[in-house]
Amino acid sequence: MRLSFRSALGLLLLPAAIAACAAGRSEGLDVATLPVEVRPDYELFADRCSKCHSLARPLESGIKDDIFWREYVERMRRQPSSGISPADEIPILRFLHYYSLEKNAPRVPAEDKP
Repeated sequence: MRLSFRSALGLLLLPAAIAACAAGRSEGLDVATLPVEVRPDYELFADRCSKCHSLARPLESGIKDDIFWREYVERMRRQPSSGISPADEIPILRFLHYYSLEKNAPRVPAEDKP
């Protein structure tokens, strides 16, 4: 049996396409793990910020400074393809503030909890 060039190319690229789709689904945070009041802010953050870069970039940055975040989000807003409006800055910053505090909060081991 002989495969056409297009069929062979499709078979070669299929694993990469599947991996790319799977990676997109696992990007970011599980919304169900967030407090209800933070979810809309996260959804907006995820939608706008993933247009230009992976969500891991801000989520894993280790940045804790609200002033830095404000300047960073403002700079990203000025990028033509970001889709971030001036009104979007507040919820995005609110999520980043929450996440910075939550990610850096001291963890109490399960056996030490009351």
